[in-house]
Amino acid sequence: MGRRTHPAIQTFKGRAAAGALRLLGLLPFALNRALATGLGRLLGVPPTEARRVTRINLRLCLPEQPQREALARASLVESIKNTFEIARFWRHPGDGLARVVAEDGDGPLRQAVANREPVLILAPHLGCWEVLNFWLAREFGLHAMFAPSGLPEVDQLIKEGREHFGTTMYPATARGVAGLVRAMRQGALTAILPDQVADRRSGRFAPFFGQPAFTGTLSCKLIKQTNARVFLAWARRLPGRQGFEIRVRPADPGVHDDDLDYALTTMNRSIEALIREEPAQYLWSYKRFRRQPPGGTLPY
Repeated sequence: MGRRTHPAIQTFKGRAAAGALRLLGLLPFALNRALATGLGRLLGVPPTEARRVTRINLRLCLPEQPQREALARASLVESIKNTFEIARFWRHPGDGLARVVAEDGDGPLRQAVANREPVLILAPHLGCWEVLNFWLAREFGLHAMFAPSGLPEVDQLIKEGREHFGTTMYPATARGVAGLVRAMRQGALTAILPDQVADRRSGRFAPFFGQPAFTGTLSCKLIKQTNARVFLAWARRLPGRQGFEIRVRPADPGVHDDDLDYALTTMNRSIEALIREEPAQYLWSYKRFRRQPPGGTLPY
């Protein structure tokens, strides 16, 4: 058993984190973006943990990429921008949604929703996923799962922002999954983050950029249970303060395969294709390969 954090310390962490996010949320968007850019550039210089993990992931996933060091620095800047902007958008959801200035590839998604087909959106850690949440909720009505962070004060901020446009939230439990399946069978649109490291009971190893990645099976199981139409989507951050472009792409049809391992492999391949649209906006500082198959070597 791991050591548990004292409740008083956990409460302090939650209040401090929520307070910092609220302060960031008070900044005008132009100042928010300028500070994030400057801080991101500073963090790209010293040997921080985020920089170390980013460089390792890029070496593993994009070995052929020219100027990987420049890409690593750009990725850290984009990650800080994301943190700063979602702190603002959780407090001002309407401002986040108002900054969506373009949409690309959303026609088939709109048709599927109009036909009342169950729809599953795979939304990896690319671009600004909170802006995507707002857009999906306003345009179609969104059903999504919510896993608490362990900091109730922060969770309250997140829920307030995400529920502003009527998102229906389900707990990350067996009962929550059952409720999500019922909603999808009635034609609801749901979204899942498909590129998190799953817990040991909820995942399998599948290739991700040629590396074994412990991949959650929930998405592919939901697809089989509901025969959902599957799309990938992200909110691309445009240069400067131009706002965001929503991009929607159909998933590889292999995600419907009866062979779960093949379905997971094709799901990851679809995510890879999305990331290659703009690699700098992917969260490369996340330890995606922190769980290894037997005999594997931890890259971090």
